[in-house]
Amino acid sequence: MADDDIQIESVAGELTSGIQKTSAMMMKAAYLPVSLKKQDGGFGIPFFKTASAHHDEEVPGPDARVYITKISDSIPADELDRILSPAPYLRNYDFYTLFFYLNIHLDEPSTTRFINAIVTFAFPPEIKILDFSPKEKERMIKIAETAGDELFLSRSLVFSPSLPHHGEPDDPDRRFEVRVGPEEKISLTRSRQGYAFIIPKDELLEYEGMRKNEHEVFWEIYPRMPPEDSEYNGGGRHAIFSFIVRAPRSRQPEVTIYIEGKVKGKIWGVVPITGSVNFLQHGDMDSSFR
Repeated sequence: MADDDIQIESVAGELTSGIQKTSAMMMKAAYLPVSLKKQDGGFGIPFFKTASAHHDEEVPGPDARVYITKISDSIPADELDRILSPAPYLRNYDFYTLFFYLNIHLDEPSTTRFINAIVTFAFPPEIKILDFSPKEKERMIKIAETAGDELFLSRSLVFSPSLPHHGEPDDPDRRFEVRVGPEEKISLTRSRQGYAFIIPKDELLEYEGMRKNEHEVFWEIYPRMPPEDSEYNGGGRHAIFSFIVRAPRSRQPEVTIYIEGKVKGKIWGVVPITGSVNFLQHGDMDSSFR
């Protein structure tokens, strides 16, 4: 299990509401007695690749910034029958475990709160989703409450509270620092049993997944219930999605991620926000959010 089996790609972009900046500024000036200036200097440095937005200027309004990290791990042929049953057809195909770490930051967390979003992963027709996780509603929150800040994901995509304590001496654990936000990282430990994540459990979203077809899966994500009506001044909102996919031989899996969400503001009311991003082959990423 070599370190170069893992590929890590990160992009950043914007989820936009359609409210023009000038309109947002006028609304903010009319309804807020004191301008709430964000401490936003960290966004002057791109998050690996970023959309062509002017992050050095203040952007008031109901929009959000999203940071997505893709972790791709190839699956050796001799492990397939242990991970998937029945064993998949091997000829002319490679197999991958994929993780996507999503982190949403509201532009104005002091006046706006996140309600929910639909996150859709759409692979091209030649790439087939063999399995995905998590599926059950509230599954991640229940695990996080048991595990603290550690989550474990087995090679067969089963989430559990902690890493099993029976590592094999000939296969030492591999630990990575993975960047998941402008100033945020998580710790990822990779072993023959699976993957352990150290994540901020208090910022973990609730979500449930559903398959559309062999090439598309979507999750609904939302804050912990009951909804938080109080002001939220912390960092981002986090979610982890995982897949096992089959791709044509020697082809890295491509995927387009669509996000359609809603936020609620003291000024703007309930507002839809949308965006999309492509992860292409060989790390050639199109990070333009639309």
